[in-house]
Amino acid sequence: MKHIIITLLAAVSAAPSFCQVQNGGFENIQQDRPVSWFFQPQAGFTNTVDSTRHYAGKRSFKISNETEKKAFQSFSQMVPVTIDGIKKIVISALLKTDQVTNNASIWCQVWDDTKQIDFSNLSLQGQPVSGTSNWKEYTLSFAVHPEAKKLVLGGLLSGTGTVWFDDFSIKEVSAPAEKPASDLIKEVKNIIRQNALYSDSLNWKQIDETVEVISCGLKTTEDAKPVIHYLLGQLRKAGDYHSFLMSASATKNYAQPAAKLEDATGRLLPGDIGYISVPGFGSTNDSAMTVFAQNIQHLVKKLDTEHTIRGWIIDLRKNTGGNMYPMIAGLGSFLDKGPLGYFVRGRSKNPWFFSGRGNKAWSGSAVVPDAYTVTQRKNKIALLVGPMTASSGEFTTISFIGQANTRLFGQPTAGYTTANSTFKLSNGSSLLLATTYAADRKKKNHIGRITPDTVVAPSKDKDADMEAAANWILEK
Repeated sequence: MKHIIITLLAAVSAAPSFCQVQNGGFENIQQDRPVSWFFQPQAGFTNTVDSTRHYAGKRSFKISNETEKKAFQSFSQMVPVTIDGIKKIVISALLKTDQVTNNASIWCQVWDDTKQIDFSNLSLQGQPVSGTSNWKEYTLSFAVHPEAKKLVLGGLLSGTGTVWFDDFSIKEVSAPAEKPASDLIKEVKNIIRQNALYSDSLNWKQIDETVEVISCGLKTTEDAKPVIHYLLGQLRKAGDYHSFLMSASATKNYAQPAAKLEDATGRLLPGDIGYISVPGFGSTNDSAMTVFAQNIQHLVKKLDTEHTIRGWIIDLRKNTGGNMYPMIAGLGSFLDKGPLGYFVRGRSKNPWFFSGRGNKAWSGSAVVPDAYTVTQRKNKIALLVGPMTASSGEFTTISFIGQANTRLFGQPTAGYTTANSTFKLSNGSSLLLATTYAADRKKKNHIGRITPDTVVAPSKDKDADMEAAANWILEK
């Protein structure tokens, strides 16, 4: 049976606070359009009521796109709201997908009389949908406050592929959360409150009230994910765009020897310039860190011993982050030993180092057993950075700032210059939480994007960053 009206759980008050979702199963059509739903057709997309594939009843709503990889198509309906206190609502729909390249989603805006006051979609609540899948129910959870006057809800397809929607409904929930969910939520909230860099900027009274409401009806630790993403969303509103939740499987894999991570590469450039490109590195496994760092030093050693190098270009433009220590240990051939930068919180400044003794060198827990130092330490070093240089890629960049004969070229970095601490959660997942920001070796703070010493305008015809760096190295 189609759930085209509001469905209330057993513990919900008798008086409904929301109007019905009209035609939630797309059964009623007029001129081949679903009644009560609005959409503005976008180029490349087809929008049809489909009677050949449906979850229940006789029809579903289908969006398909074969060409427009960067566009999206959405549809929506307005639902009036009248409530006298904070309520938890759950918006649900059934989705089926076929070769969705970007994402399919349900979404909802919450409005007062004049403006949007809240918004969420499946990705923001930790439920991204892509690829090919059979019918599955997806839900969005909200705490709706008395000032809310309407919901605007619907679905979308972003990128290419096909998605079918069926059986939209709204539930108002007031049953208390069961222990597994409530314990995990309390655990995460306490970690954020005690450790987050932006904790003091949050309205904890309002957060506590909202968490209590949106936790209603949750049973398992998996059910608790939207509440955790709500808490992370509050950090984003305060300015923290770096903290995130890592699943239990990803947490386990991060500590394992990597099956295959992208290696650094090196080559000789015209003018006898040594070039080293260092990508991101996503592992905390000791052996994986050593292999990655030692490979960088082998590349440097080969170039330095086989050629008379006049200067070096270190390319971090595609370094999206991960674990900074094997990057720094690998590039230790160029770095001064000692403090390279500082993790800052309040008045506390804790340094990170590059160190060595004999043939062994290390940074953090990343060790290079056969370390190499370039023969000409006075050679110029040019670092290439850009908008994809992020997180640990930015901390690696900061490790060079203030060192003699070193200069940055390119475009401003991504701006994730906070350090994440890892907090292992009771369900096996991890909370990677921004707890400090960065300062360079001269204790200058770096909050947000790092602007290169030489900002280079991008060019479609050439690698302008590389050209500017090479010209600087070769100038007399």
